[in-house]
Amino acid sequence: MEENNFEEGKIILIPTQTTPQQIETSIAAFNEPLANLLTHIGLPIENLLSPIEERRKVIFALESTIEILPLEERSKSVYLSKFTVAISVGLFDGALNFLWDETVKALRRLAVNFDLQYFLSVAKTINTKYKNLASADDLAAIGDHDLLDICRRIGLVNDINHKRLEHVNYLRNHASAAHPNENYISGIEMLSLLESCLRHAIVAKPDHSVIQIQQLFDNLRTKEIPKEDFNVIADDLRKQPQERIDDFILSIVGIYIDNKTEAFVKKNIDRLARRIWDALTEDTKLRIGSKYGLYRKNGDVERKDGIQNFLETVNGLQYKDEDSLAAELLEKLQNLKTVHFEWNNFYNEFAHAKSIDTSIPTTGVPDTVRKLFVKVISICYIGNGLGYRDGVDENALPFYKKYIENFGITEIKDFLHFFKDPEFVSDFRSTKPDNRLRNLSRFFKTKTKDVYINRVLDAIIDFPKNSLHNLASDTKYKEAIKFIN
Repeated sequence: MEENNFEEGKIILIPTQTTPQQIETSIAAFNEPLANLLTHIGLPIENLLSPIEERRKVIFALESTIEILPLEERSKSVYLSKFTVAISVGLFDGALNFLWDETVKALRRLAVNFDLQYFLSVAKTINTKYKNLASADDLAAIGDHDLLDICRRIGLVNDINHKRLEHVNYLRNHASAAHPNENYISGIEMLSLLESCLRHAIVAKPDHSVIQIQQLFDNLRTKEIPKEDFNVIADDLRKQPQERIDDFILSIVGIYIDNKTEAFVKKNIDRLARRIWDALTEDTKLRIGSKYGLYRKNGDVERKDGIQNFLETVNGLQYKDEDSLAAELLEKLQNLKTVHFEWNNFYNEFAHAKSIDTSIPTTGVPDTVRKLFVKVISICYIGNGLGYRDGVDENALPFYKKYIENFGITEIKDFLHFFKDPEFVSDFRSTKPDNRLRNLSRFFKTKTKDVYINRVLDAIIDFPKNSLHNLASDTKYKEAIKFIN
């Protein structure tokens, strides 16, 4: 029966009607004339199309993989049609583009349906360049890496699924044949990427704890909450992850200092903030205090007074920073980090790296932004491994070296703790970043004789090659980092 369905020269790609061998024959049937066309008009064909065997694997498993998507949604999913066509002709990088573009659209829809104002308020804490975003149309201005990070911080995507989606984004940006890279995508991996995007973005729903945060944010803005309820509200908020608590408070501070905010909303925030202030990290408290100097420098009297009133309410005036340089440096570091994780980072970082130099006070990097400074400069110095050289912006490199050479013991300690940060370790699978990271750790060993610090640095240097993204789960690292405060 199969032989009758598969006549000579007939192309059939439906797995239920053909054998694996017949699928491969069908793919080859249009592969050759396509290659002949490219050759005829003088275009390259080398390393252009994924192997026929890898395409067959995807075609045979595609139907079962997209069962994640409800049938009524599937019939409208043009991106999946484009994905399937691209797979069939062997353009895996093109298929990945179609898939990722839809994933970004899905994450934006998730943000809008969840609470757009809260999403945008957290975006502003990620990077101040997002401070003027106000509508769903403005979400296109948020970079893909930042979009994913905001979704993770809010809880729309959990830490594990964030890693999965970040991996899709990484491959989408860096597994193309457009420039030298170490990445190759197999058919099985394409199916895995498809499943990750469908399950964790395109059909994803927020979990209950995230909905609680959204409801609290909405209630604070829309109704006066009885004073006696705030102890219970604060106790419940304390159960959220630390990062989410910090982002939430940073968001409501933004509302508090807005001169358009109604009096009852400020009263709500006053009552909640004084009960939750002690649960914030020192970095977040310093960050709030640093806004005072920035607003004063810009002549923004209303917001400056708003920060003053907020700090008085929470008994946090000791965190007020009257030096605007700290806030300027924070903004520049956020911009550099965003550029680093975007396409062609090694051509675009220089201007930002140079600009940072003018915002560092003569007394050194302020405590307000020290940890972010160490994190961003270290990430950029280590690089992502792409490009022809070491995967870094060669023009910016002298600035990174200068900043790192000025690291003291405190900065080295900060560096050691960042291996628990998913964003910090995201590029450590590749050979070039792995080598640069180990060399950087050896350099830090020359700056200190502290036995506890050197024990962690040795754990980094001796860890298995291209595996440092997993260092935080290593027993030796966990034991050594306990002594680093």
